[in-house]
Amino acid sequence: MIGIIPDSPPRSRRGGPGQGGMRQALEIDLGRAEFFRGMSPGLFGRIRHLVQESHFERQKVLYFEGQPAEYLWVIGSGEVRLYKSSASGRVTTLEVLKPGEMFGAVSSLDQDHYTASAEGVSSGVAWRLPRPTVLKVIGEEPALAVDILVVTSRRLRDAHERLRSFATDAAPARLARALLRATREGQARVTRRALAEASGTTVETAIRVLRRFEREGLIAGKVGLVQVVDEPALLRVAGEV
Repeated sequence: MIGIIPDSPPRSRRGGPGQGGMRQALEIDLGRAEFFRGMSPGLFGRIRHLVQESHFERQKVLYFEGQPAEYLWVIGSGEVRLYKSSASGRVTTLEVLKPGEMFGAVSSLDQDHYTASAEGVSSGVAWRLPRPTVLKVIGEEPALAVDILVVTSRRLRDAHERLRSFATDAAPARLARALLRATREGQARVTRRALAEASGTTVETAIRVLRRFEREGLIAGKVGLVQVVDEPALLRVAGEV
């Protein structure tokens, strides 16, 4: 079942890159989000009423891999992860996206189906623009297609680096990086399974490594919540210092 509450009109206001669009740590204005921030004010004003606002909850799926690519999506608040599932049922997290970041963009441009699944990491709000509108908007302002390519190129570089890490780095380093990426203000609201999927390892290995981190005083945790106690030490394990 797709985890979407019925659509409602977007409440966000237009804001340029230099304006104070951020209201909370995990919320952003529509006009400052990827794709929309590159539009001319006139075009933004004309298509704004076509943007649908959808609410999602943690672990609710926005769309599955293989479903028709009907929308370009942008996160307004909360976090969403993109993931792929193998034939054997193994899940690999491709990336976790934050407010202001778009997803499903390439699929909505030149593919009939989404190439990955999208799921809420937390509760939040996503905006979505119908595919025909996306194509019409890009026809009017082709520079928006370049914006999509720039974002996609950056994410591909990040994905290649993660693949390199999966192939060459030890499990503790990969798990430390995944944990640091999920941390906000010293806490990571994440499950062991999610960390395993984000670091390309098994749940059993993730549990074993996290227990070692706890014994060494790097973290303290309970179900669904990890407290980072010694971030410098965790950074050293991740190989980032």
